[in-house]
Amino acid sequence: MKPSLPSSYDTSDVLAQKNRMNKFLIVLSLAFLGLTGCSRLDIAFNWADTYIASKVDDYFDISSKQSKDLKHDIQKDLQGIKSEVLPQWIARLKGIQEEVTAGTLHDERIAFYFSLFMKDVEQFSSRFSGTAVDFISTTNSQQLDYFAKAFHKKNQEDLEKAQNIAKLKKDYRDKYFEWIEMFVGSLNTDQKKMVEDNIALSPFPAELKAKNKEYIFEKFMAMKGSPEEMKNFVKDYYSSPEKYDMPEFREAYTSYQKNLQKLVVNILDTLSPDQKARLKDNLTEKMGQLQKIASR
Repeated sequence: MKPSLPSSYDTSDVLAQKNRMNKFLIVLSLAFLGLTGCSRLDIAFNWADTYIASKVDDYFDISSKQSKDLKHDIQKDLQGIKSEVLPQWIARLKGIQEEVTAGTLHDERIAFYFSLFMKDVEQFSSRFSGTAVDFISTTNSQQLDYFAKAFHKKNQEDLEKAQNIAKLKKDYRDKYFEWIEMFVGSLNTDQKKMVEDNIALSPFPAELKAKNKEYIFEKFMAMKGSPEEMKNFVKDYYSSPEKYDMPEFREAYTSYQKNLQKLVVNILDTLSPDQKARLKDNLTEKMGQLQKIASR
């Protein structure tokens, strides 16, 4: 963090805030979601406020006071997640474990659990929307200009990465292997081919995602009104984000989710006895971590 910047600003800054609110929420939520790949969920939660604040600092060059206040607000958001979301996740993991043991985790049940977790991912940003609004009110024009440049640079980098199809597929291949093997252990040759085929058939629409961010941002910039209307837009956006997406992105993303679900179904249908045992053990471990977090 650089030296603290003056926090006062005029009416024009309110409109500048409005134009950047959606992007900030994306930064904030993705920073938290970046933690979910950690194999130790308790460690991820313990460091979540520091991690997210550091990501926000990368985009805004925030002051020490802003960082302290932001961490405090994030901790409150995390408490809400602990009390409202984690018990649901624990119950789901327990249900999956019981169905694996009973041999009843068929296609429809996998689809059911998959849709619940994907819905949580899409709605996660809304849990930080109040924190985002409060934080934006503390920023000044210099920080907002800093943010605009940082975000544009990052989104352009994401777009260029998305256009490197070969590397993008390799990155997602490695990510899929890491995630799946974290739960079931090493994949056999046929299972690895399932992953390869899935990525070839339905890669994540990364380029459309980057373009979709700009599309939403342009719609957001065109809005006129008070800070209260800005807050209402944020609430509406995160309750029904699909309403604001480019149709082609929403179509591609829906197709991607369906094919990812098929991959999960196919992998689980072909688990060996050792992989099933590994899955049950890892579900027990993850439930223990979540219960430990929720009890604090």
